[in-house]
Amino acid sequence: MKPLAPSLPVGVAAAFGLALAAAPASAQDAQVRDLDIPAQEASAALVELCLVADCELVFIGPRPDQRTQAVRGRMSWRSAVRRMLDGAGLRYRFMGARGVRVWAETRTRPAILPPMPDATPTELEPVVVLGRLSDQIDESVRRKREADVISDGVSAARIGELPAANLAEALQRVPGVAIEREVGEGQFVSVRGLGPLFQSVTLNGAPVAFNENIRNSTQSGRQFRFRALSADLLAGARLTKSSTPDLIDGGIGANIDIETVGGLDDEPFLTLRAGAGLEQRTGRISPDMSLAGRLVSADGDRGVVAGLAEEERSVMYDRFQIQRYRDVVVDGQTVAVPNDVRTTLEREDRRRRSAFLGADWRVLPGLSLDLDALVSTFDNAIREDRLVFGLGEQLRAAGSAMTVRDGVVTAGRIADGEIDNNTEFSDQSHLNLAVSAGAVWRAGPWRITPRVSGSLARSVLDRPLQRISASSPDGVAYAFDLGDAADSRRAASLSTAFDLLDPTLLALPRLHVRAVESRDDDITARVDARRLLEGVPGLSAVQFGVQLSDRSRDYQRRDREALLRPGLDMDAAAYALTTPGDVFAGLLAAPPGPWIAADSGWFDAAFDIPGAFDGVSPRPGDLTPTGADLQNSYAVGERVAAAFVRLDIAGALAGHPVFGNFGVRRVETWTEVDGSILGVDAAGAVEVRPEAYSGSHGVWLPSANLAIELDQDQLLRLAVSRSITRPSLADLRSATVPASTLVRSIYDHGQAAIDDPEPGTIFTGVGGNPTLRPYLSTNYDLSWEWSFPRGALSVAVFHKSIDDFILTVEAPERLVFETRDGGPVAAEVMMSRPRNVGRARTTGLELGFNHRLPSGLGLWASATLTEAEATDRTTGERRDLAGVSDLAWSVNPYFERGPLGLNLSWSWRSAFVSEADMQGGGIASFVVAPAGYLDAQATWAVGPSAQLVLAATNLTDTTDLAWEGDRSRLLQLGRAGRGFSLGLRWSL
Repeated sequence: MKPLAPSLPVGVAAAFGLALAAAPASAQDAQVRDLDIPAQEASAALVELCLVADCELVFIGPRPDQRTQAVRGRMSWRSAVRRMLDGAGLRYRFMGARGVRVWAETRTRPAILPPMPDATPTELEPVVVLGRLSDQIDESVRRKREADVISDGVSAARIGELPAANLAEALQRVPGVAIEREVGEGQFVSVRGLGPLFQSVTLNGAPVAFNENIRNSTQSGRQFRFRALSADLLAGARLTKSSTPDLIDGGIGANIDIETVGGLDDEPFLTLRAGAGLEQRTGRISPDMSLAGRLVSADGDRGVVAGLAEEERSVMYDRFQIQRYRDVVVDGQTVAVPNDVRTTLEREDRRRRSAFLGADWRVLPGLSLDLDALVSTFDNAIREDRLVFGLGEQLRAAGSAMTVRDGVVTAGRIADGEIDNNTEFSDQSHLNLAVSAGAVWRAGPWRITPRVSGSLARSVLDRPLQRISASSPDGVAYAFDLGDAADSRRAASLSTAFDLLDPTLLALPRLHVRAVESRDDDITARVDARRLLEGVPGLSAVQFGVQLSDRSRDYQRRDREALLRPGLDMDAAAYALTTPGDVFAGLLAAPPGPWIAADSGWFDAAFDIPGAFDGVSPRPGDLTPTGADLQNSYAVGERVAAAFVRLDIAGALAGHPVFGNFGVRRVETWTEVDGSILGVDAAGAVEVRPEAYSGSHGVWLPSANLAIELDQDQLLRLAVSRSITRPSLADLRSATVPASTLVRSIYDHGQAAIDDPEPGTIFTGVGGNPTLRPYLSTNYDLSWEWSFPRGALSVAVFHKSIDDFILTVEAPERLVFETRDGGPVAAEVMMSRPRNVGRARTTGLELGFNHRLPSGLGLWASATLTEAEATDRTTGERRDLAGVSDLAWSVNPYFERGPLGLNLSWSWRSAFVSEADMQGGGIASFVVAPAGYLDAQATWAVGPSAQLVLAATNLTDTTDLAWEGDRSRLLQLGRAGRGFSLGLRWSL
């Protein structure tokens, strides 16, 4: 166990007398009941209400004896409090999902008038389909102000009102949030200067398992893949940006709690949404629909909510790529030469399906039970058609020429080269299943809440990654010119005299098959016990809790080469397809034109894996693993035990009401990792050597928070805490993964591939490190929130100092390789592995603003300015943090009047560092250029229960840009095009 750093002694938390609230507000505040509470003394009336409604009541100062209004009818408990205390001379503040604090007005302080109740006593809850964007913004501001943490959030209605394909794209409008897109759609979320790994994602407060990337060697580990989860049936998401003792640990950046609705959250309802989307590039129309409803028993004690949703989308994405650079000496000077230039046309057919079930039962006045289950599938059929024009050393061959600008080759002509025509197919299937059951039991003054949850994330290639590669003969001529692509986001030209439409000119194709399956499981049990305190100066509640979690990851990979079945020959039908004629028109001023492409059906029938599988679509379990397979596969087990104590405070400081909490969490983690490495036995043969590791780590996590009410409209918040993020499961793996191009070359050619490597062969690889320790961060937060009529403004500053930061370190390793003839060979490979060698810091400023005019015009905007870097303690080298932009901002103007609603959404972020497998060349770090996206949506109410919705995404037709190191080293241009959808929402 590592001792607490001097920067945050436990005494600091005690001196502050504060902490962060852990439980974000949920839909409980919208539950409605039949109430009949007569006018009486306020203390008695409020106690009676909370006994019925299961709310938590705290009196600051003496118990009030003012008379209240009578409350009769069906309404939520919040509406009841507002009606009951109207004109009573009492002030109150709702806290979280269930709490309310009440105190008497003083003569020296102006009274805060509570908001007037609505014309009808029932509050709308987030699942209502027919909502206004302004209403959802107001709801977000209310929840933000009532929370005793620094937080933000979105609701399902807001996701519906904004043109957002998924939850990640809705969250990017929140201060402090930026997202990373994948093929035109939001995938990963970064918060407060820290990338996706540092966000702890939970579902209704319970941990969830993580889907893994199964497309290439890039592994996301603990990064939640928001693209795999449908947003249609969610109640919303809350971002808790500062820690509390009872918050599930793991998120140094933030805790993102995805919320679902409950069976007793409100009245019965039925909603239907039906629509279709159109992608500009593909021209395909795809369905989009959902159905949800709630049933509540006549006595209001039992409720069930359920829903189904399905969404399809067909996209086309152009990529113009450089596959990294190598240094070559030309005329005595070292210049950076592209290994190759390639054009890739990617087509994806996506389908998301979701089903949700929630049930609530008030068994007794002091006992209630709940159950929720969410299952979501994301299927993605991918086809990539690619041309690869070899460069590298060929640029120095006789008859070739090159243009060098700022030490980088930006144009050239190859006289004696080779073009590779390759196609990749894969059908990805991602399954998410989460089930949670809990209870709320009032045992005298205690409120006890046990909960058990289970989560599964399974990612498998139903069609394994199949790469069909056929080369032109040697001696082909071609030329390229990048022009000013880094500025204009359009390259100048790529041309060749070689006939790209004649399949007879291609060599016999090779078919490589990679089968991958990843399974994550999480089982968690926790019990919390909470008690309100009376007569204890400054303290309002005490809470204890324990948590036990068991998480596991099993990742299996198999690589094989398929061969043409005996007796069959290649024919023209194998390459019967042709790419569109206008392909790359948006990325290249002078593109090479269309080319022939492989027919997957022909190869499925004509090829198999000899002696291993009849066909070319095996699962990992269908194949006996080779030594290389075992070296690429791994298993990780992780057990977590945690206990916490938390004290809530409420009182006054210099005449200003204050509230908050403080406490400490103790966390123990045990890790087990299994893997393999190839070696050579005494007889000189390849042997597989198992590798196993067991380790543990313990840490104390104190936290504290204070909120000071400056006046009826302004809040000042201060927070300090320690938090952890565990290493990525992929970083913990005991696996060694050389670049796939290197593995194939050595397998085919043996020692010759090492002594005289082919052009494009890269002696690099990646691997894990089971001995990694968690990231440990000290966090400081300060925020100011101002609510004014029809709007709000918030400003927050934050600083995080992270010890044991994990950085990738390159070092040569001598690895053993299998060969086709069976004899092992060894080669020195520059391996990249994670190490606890760094310290990182991130400091930033967040701004949030919204304002609505009486005319119906409104503006919702946010901005985040971040300064972040990591320092390698061993070398002093400074590095940018992955996934972090210096500046990200969003502006969302809207107009609402009568049945019409219009809104625009512009989101922009500056450049940031990312990592990916660059088509078999190994994991590479690169920079994603600044980019902005403009989306729009229009709604029209058709009567009181229906609404037409027209949405458009990426109206700017943004071209993605990436470079290696600096802008002079172009790496990729990408374009997905615009998308449009039309739908009908109906509610009963």
